[in-house]
Amino acid sequence: MITLTNVELPGGRVVALAEIPLACCALEVYALRASCAESAAAPTEALLLVSGTLTTALLCEIQVALAQFQAYLPELPHRIVAVGACATSGGPYWDSPTVIPGLAEIGIHPDLYIAGCPPSPGAIASAISGALQGVSA
Repeated sequence: MITLTNVELPGGRVVALAEIPLACCALEVYALRASCAESAAAPTEALLLVSGTLTTALLCEIQVALAQFQAYLPELPHRIVAVGACATSGGPYWDSPTVIPGLAEIGIHPDLYIAGCPPSPGAIASAISGALQGVSA
């Protein structure tokens, strides 16, 4: 079950934030979230951060979570963010028979890829802020 929370990102933008936390990078995403204040303001968009190793055993759950995310606040733009090497390309496990080498391999095309193994909370915040700069608030 996906849970979205309105948070103020570094830089002041309020977004509805959700995660699919699958492995190590999830700890960095949690640290980012801990640095963000919850907000009562209306979000400008919805962000789904997918972090960690994608496996064939979790494929169904990932697809269900994505469908839930896309149904939430349909009036807002929805953006998917692949956080870290595993969600981007399979990371160090790319050649395992049970690992999916990145979201694009299952037809989910992220709007933003954040490199790193793992990327720091600051790197995640910088990448998201940079990607959102051109988007009107």
